[in-house]
Amino acid sequence: MSILPEEKCDYYPIEDIAVNSLYDYYVDLGNLQDLCDDMKSLVQKEQIMTCGSVKYSVLIEDEAFLIEDIAKLASDMLVRHKNVINAFRKCRTNRELKVKEITKPKK
Repeated sequence: MSILPEEKCDYYPIEDIAVNSLYDYYVDLGNLQDLCDDMKSLVQKEQIMTCGSVKYSVLIEDEAFLIEDIAKLASDMLVRHKNVINAFRKCRTNRELKVKEITKPKK
């Protein structure tokens, strides 16, 4: 079961980020996850295929092209979604600081 980008936006709203920016980030993240699932599938097929066959050659070529697609999408995401990634980083830092304050021994 996959969580829709709209649901993710509702679950984890970030105050500093426009909803459509967060939505676009989640859509791209879903696309990246799909590409990674495709790579996992290709690698699993490669492990059971006969090395040297035409199907094997096509498979390893497909893996190479998929690596390009994954790298391009990930690279584009770093540029397009820098503000979202930084907002998540800020959320983590704030959460960790709160936990640290709560668990800090009282003097």
